Amino acid sequence: MRKQTTIVLIALLTFASFANCQELSLQDTLKSTVSDSIKHVPAQDLWNSLLNWNFIAVPIISYLPETDWAFGAAGAYYFKCKGQEKNSDIGFDGAYTLNKQWNINLLSTIYFGGNKRWFLYTRTGFKRYPDFFYGIGNRPENLFAERIPFSSDNVYLTAQPQYYITDHWIVGAHVDFNWSKPSTNANIDSLAQYCPITGLNEPFLMLGLGALVAYDSRDQQFYPSRGLFFKAVASYYEPYLGSTYRMGKISAEFRQFVPIYKNFIFAWQAITEWTLGNEKPFQLLPTLGGMDVVRGVRNGEWRDDIMMALQAEFRIPIWRFLKASVFGSIGDVYNLNHWQWSIPKIGYGAGVRIAINKEKVNVRFDVARQNYNNDWSFYLTIKEAF
Repeated sequence: MRKQTTIVLIALLTFASFANCQELSLQDTLKSTVSDSIKHVPAQDLWNSLLNWNFIAVPIISYLPETDWAFGAAGAYYFKCKGQEKNSDIGFDGAYTLNKQWNINLLSTIYFGGNKRWFLYTRTGFKRYPDFFYGIGNRPENLFAERIPFSSDNVYLTAQPQYYITDHWIVGAHVDFNWSKPSTNANIDSLAQYCPITGLNEPFLMLGLGALVAYDSRDQQFYPSRGLFFKAVASYYEPYLGSTYRMGKISAEFRQFVPIYKNFIFAWQAITEWTLGNEKPFQLLPTLGGMDVVRGVRNGEWRDDIMMALQAEFRIPIWRFLKASVFGSIGDVYNLNHWQWSIPKIGYGAGVRIAINKEKVNVRFDVARQNYNNDWSFYLTIKEAF
C-alpha cells in the first residue's frame, strides 16, 4: 500500500506541474512542425529549420564489460511553460543488453508557476537486471575471487519540487522510493565471512525524505559555456516511513564551465556521495563507473560507504552542429569505519557531440577506458555527462 501511495503521489505532482504548461501544447508543436516542413526552406537555412524540432528520439548503442552490447532508444520532448524562459523536458530511455538485462526510465524537469519560481524534477523507472556483485571496498583484494551473479527486479521513483529564492539560489524537498527484489544462488553464509552483505537475497523497500539546496548561474541548461552549478541533497530512510532499513544519504556536486576561446569550453565537476547507517543494502552504496561518473570504469565493481570523484572535460567546436570532447576522471570509494587508501580509479577518453536542437541538446558518443584493465567502453546517449 505504501508503494502504491508513493507512486500515485509522485505521478500527481508531475501531472500538476505539467498542467501549468499552457503556452506550447503538443498539438500546437506538431502543427507548427508540419506547417514548417511543407514550406520552402532555403538551403542555407535547412539545418536551422531542423533545429526547431521539439521532439527528439535516437537509438542507443553501448558496450560495457558488465553488460556486453546494449541496444535501445532514448528521446525527449522539449517545451516552455507559460511565462518561462527555461525549457522544460520530458525524456525517456530504455535498453536491452545481450546479458538479458533491461531497464526503462522516464525523467522530467518541468518549470512552472511564472519565470524562475518553481520547477519539479522527477525520475522513475523499472529494471530487471541480472548483474554481478564484486564485493565492497577500494582494493583488488577486497573483491571476490569470482564475482557473484544475482538477479533483481527494481522499481524506483525520485521527486524533487524546488523553488527559486533568488535568481540563482534554489531550495527544495527530496522524496526517494526504491523497491528491489534480488535473488542469488550463491551461498550467502560463506560470503559473509569476507564482508557483511545486506540486500543480496532479500527484498527491501526504502522510502526516504529530505531537503536540498542548489545554486545555478549557468547560461544554458544542456550545454553551458559559462557559469557555476552546485547542489547538495540530504535524505533519511526510516522504518516508521515504511523503509526496511534505517539509513541516511548525503550527496553533493559542484560544476564550473569556463569559456577558453570562442566556443572552446573547459568544464569540470567534483562529486561525492555518502551513506550512513549500520545496515545498508549494497545496491544503494555509492559506486563509480557508467556513462556519467568516471567513464570507462566498470559500473558497480567498486562500491562502499563513500564515493568521491573529480572530472574534467575539454569541449571543442568542429563545425556548426558538430563538436568533440576530450575528458578525464579520477575517483574512488571509501569505508566510513575502516578508511583505507588505494590506487585511485582513473577513466579517460574522447567523444563526439551532434547538436539536435537550438537548446543545444546533444547526441553524445564517447569511447573510454580505465587504468585497472584494458577494457574499452562505448556510450551513445543524449545529453552531457555533466
